[in-house]
Amino acid sequence: MAKMGIVWDRTTAFVGERLGALAPITLATLVAPAVASSCLSVAFAIASPGTRLGVGVLAVLLSLVSFWGTLVVMALATGDESLAAAGRAAARRLPATLLVSLALGLAFVALAVPLGLILVARGYDVTAMAAGQGGSVVVDPQTSAMVALWMLVLVAVCLFAFARLVLVSAVVLRERVAFAAIRRSWALTRGHGWRIFGMLLLFLLIATIAQLAAQAVFGSVFALLLGNAPGLTAALVLTTIVTACVQGAAMLLLAAFQGKLYVALTTSDSVWPA
Repeated sequence: MAKMGIVWDRTTAFVGERLGALAPITLATLVAPAVASSCLSVAFAIASPGTRLGVGVLAVLLSLVSFWGTLVVMALATGDESLAAAGRAAARRLPATLLVSLALGLAFVALAVPLGLILVARGYDVTAMAAGQGGSVVVDPQTSAMVALWMLVLVAVCLFAFARLVLVSAVVLRERVAFAAIRRSWALTRGHGWRIFGMLLLFLLIATIAQLAAQAVFGSVFALLLGNAPGLTAALVLTTIVTACVQGAAMLLLAAFQGKLYVALTTSDSVWPA
């Protein structure tokens, strides 16, 4: 863990040294889209069917902005000196990174298919349950145990796979490849998977606790000061802004960590010997 600690130290040092460039890109591409997406989700619930399509398209565009922002941070962490150069590099490699990420996402979704097969084999109407019509359905203990066991295995597999594939975006960005980045990331992280897994798991826990704490504390304060009416209220917007800032900081650190880990494993200055 000491060597992993070196990578983390380089990550925090990078963020501190480049905060002037990182702060605006974080606010513009990670915090602002998250706030807008949360507000749009409230609007989506009360919008007409025609309006929902436009809201959905806007939400997708906002997610693309955030994806580009994380690539900009990675570009800065892996060597680009200026924000303009990092932005151009991120824009050039955005389509390829999106394509690879989408393919990996579909692969992870496919791992959840056995959950549906278990329910079908046990005689449950999965279609009705997925449509929200299975609220009164009681799943028997044996089926619940089977589903819970598979979900536990699924979460562990996905987390470890993420640890081994954590460099995919950095490889696509820097080595100008697409799907070959999957094999390259797996090769680069060989022998380091459990250390990366441990670091990412700890980071995920801390980030989740911080975000939940911010949401609970500031949500309660703003609700007391401004009221707790349903819908898109001032209290909800302010709580969303604070929560998005915490989330944006976590995404910034994760992207910077990915960049610094890529540098550490691909240069002669590696914190791990070849």
